[in-house]
Amino acid sequence: MSTPPSSPPPARVRWGRSRVVAATLALVLFALAAVAAAGIDSPVHEAMQHGGRLAVVLACSVLGLALVAWLLLRPRPARPAALSWFSASVSALCLLATVFIWVAVAADDTLAGAPGTVVTAQDAATSYLRDDGRDGMQQIPTGVMIQTAQFTDANNIRLTGYLWQRLPAGADTKTPAVDLPAAVDGSGVGEQVFLHTNSDSTQTVGWKLRTTLREQFDYTHYPLDQQVIWATMWPKTPGTVLVPDFAAYPPWVPEHNQGLYAGMVTGEWRTHFTAFSMGESTTGTTFGRSDASPEATVAALHFSTGVTREFLSPLLDRLVPLIVITLLVFASLFVVTTDTDRRSLAGFSTWTVLGFCGAMMLVVAVQHSSLRSTTGSTGVVYAEYFYFILYLVIALVAFNVVEYTSTRRFGFLDWNGNMAARLLYWPVVTVLLFATTVAVFLL
Repeated sequence: MSTPPSSPPPARVRWGRSRVVAATLALVLFALAAVAAAGIDSPVHEAMQHGGRLAVVLACSVLGLALVAWLLLRPRPARPAALSWFSASVSALCLLATVFIWVAVAADDTLAGAPGTVVTAQDAATSYLRDDGRDGMQQIPTGVMIQTAQFTDANNIRLTGYLWQRLPAGADTKTPAVDLPAAVDGSGVGEQVFLHTNSDSTQTVGWKLRTTLREQFDYTHYPLDQQVIWATMWPKTPGTVLVPDFAAYPPWVPEHNQGLYAGMVTGEWRTHFTAFSMGESTTGTTFGRSDASPEATVAALHFSTGVTREFLSPLLDRLVPLIVITLLVFASLFVVTTDTDRRSLAGFSTWTVLGFCGAMMLVVAVQHSSLRSTTGSTGVVYAEYFYFILYLVIALVAFNVVEYTSTRRFGFLDWNGNMAARLLYWPVVTVLLFATTVAVFLL
């Protein structure tokens, strides 16, 4: 006696099993996020130090919450409204995670980027010189106070202020015992502005600082970039070494922005630290001295200022036009139809939408070129990915129009009047934006 073939499980049973699997995956993702988050005391201020772990936390959180939304909304082809809400939920989660990364990167206030070894007290400077084998050299305490700082182009920064040195009694006070090798306008030190004798028989000489320094700034994260402006100083006299004049300042705290004029106008930049650091510079030459070696190094003193761009204005300046274009391209999906009556009502044709996509592509390309001119960067900066994403989205919409109105189509594109393309549009845009942001800032 033959057994009847087994029938497939009812749809309700299959749906129940899928919900159990989704709930289990969501719990696993939340557990992974919790494990990765352990040890990150302040994710907003420690984004760059724990980039990989924060990327895992955000990715698992977004996926886990997306699964929770799927469990609650139960999206199915038979429920287009639930599908729409699920699409909006995924888009909102990716957008919120992206904005969180923006805020975390902008709030990062570490000393990363300061050259050499950062020192905050005279004891630390003395210890560095001892470890470097220069403790026997004559130390010349040197201090600076920056009044203005202005970017003149992508790689030049104009500084004004004061520079002073405490020199031994009888030393030449007419010429500064310091050189700024990165200055593009001579030594970078102007006229002498003060001279007085100290109680310890040393003399403090101050000069006006007016110089343009040329540095290689990194605009990879523009408009959420952080730059470090450093004034590198070399001693002019052989056998001497420059050290910070910490006695001229209150106890040094990098976050207090010491060495900067309190009324300094920073414009679109926010100062988040100042620091003295000590290091070495290799010149690769003897400067014509017979007793020197080309491999010898020059003791360098750096005064660094960490600045963060106030990103809201340039970000909105770039994003608002792109958001408008993104909305217009999304609206074009609603006029795509194969219904003859609706075509005549909307004035739709395949070439009309293709022409519109081409016009939007041209507008995006012009703005992209403007961004490249603004930054002057030789590589790809973060803001450029906005344009790359829009290039791809416009190309996909153009392909969707051609595919949907052709005689041979993909089945899912024909479902419910091209609804699949409209449901996928914003998740594709926001997922690409989130993935790009994670890759640029956290990985």
